Amino acid sequence: MSTVTISHVTKAFGNNTVLQDFDESIRDGEFVTLLGPSGCGKTTLLRIIAGFEKPTSGEVYIDGRAVSGKKVFVPPEKRNLGMVFQNYAVWPHMNVFENAAYPLRIRKQDRNRIREEVNRVLEIVHLSRYTDRLPSQLSGGQQQRVALARALVAEPDLLLLDEPLSNLDAKLRESMRFEIKEIQRKLGITVVYVTHDQTEAMAMSDRIFVINRGVVQQSGTPQEIYNHPRNQFVADFLGKVDFLRGSAEEGRVVFPALGGQSLPYSGSCRGKVDVGIRPENIIFAEEGPLRGVLETCYYLGDVSDCRVRIGDTSVRVIAGGWLYDTLETGREVRLQVRDMMVFPDDGTLEQMLTIQT
Repeated sequence: MSTVTISHVTKAFGNNTVLQDFDESIRDGEFVTLLGPSGCGKTTLLRIIAGFEKPTSGEVYIDGRAVSGKKVFVPPEKRNLGMVFQNYAVWPHMNVFENAAYPLRIRKQDRNRIREEVNRVLEIVHLSRYTDRLPSQLSGGQQQRVALARALVAEPDLLLLDEPLSNLDAKLRESMRFEIKEIQRKLGITVVYVTHDQTEAMAMSDRIFVINRGVVQQSGTPQEIYNHPRNQFVADFLGKVDFLRGSAEEGRVVFPALGGQSLPYSGSCRGKVDVGIRPENIIFAEEGPLRGVLETCYYLGDVSDCRVRIGDTSVRVIAGGWLYDTLETGREVRLQVRDMMVFPDDGTLEQMLTIQT
């Protein structure tokens, strides 16, 4: 197990600064996810922690020991960490046992110890029955478990995972999320996980660092970030949200785009505001304060995914699947908003919501 301290780290490639003054700490035994769009700097930060890149400025400490900085650089093989990549990177000519044993053979470990440790870790990742199989005889999820076993067999203090599930199909991704999290809990190991998938981050993390354009927009538990986002980018990147411009005055927010309809508001913002409303926080209610017309409704089994036209815009409503037969498009409906996120309108909404690709 290990702590990681990233102290005012900046990384630039020529004139392109991809990380700006990154200053965060990761606690012992914590599962932290670096979440953000492609090109935001999350993989670069992971490579700096691993020792594959050097920071332009700032320092990295693992368990209180400086491993990267202006006057010190510890190579990756001496940082006692394991890393799992997006493309598995398993040896195609080696069977499962030999792939997992590779780090121990490099360290010239005793043959009996190698057998003992490999069997232990293959049991953890549920591959004990496949020791003699080649990677070509395994599914994608099994190959990813081989890569995970290889990273764990040397008992690293720190496990780094770089989008390890992105090549798997949706159902396999979902099951692997829980397997990786369960392994982390069982071993008590510190994990730094990189993804652009907010569902992965929410399901697995103790804390999430949301990054955009090389800057940490917010760090916190999944619940904190989802329910209390610091800005519009965070609100938009984690989950579904509709943004409406309004004016906060006299205990209400008035929405011009909704034909002047309004909602009660007791927060501290005044004047022009951007209001984010998640579709699961809008419900059909006979006495709801908002009036609109049901434009579309799609049955998705567990939910009904609807759009309601209110004034000059439409809002998304996620209702229970059992309500589908009672919802008729073209009819007037009333809506109740259970919760909303209110931000000062500083004129930067479109800029903040521009996601790098």
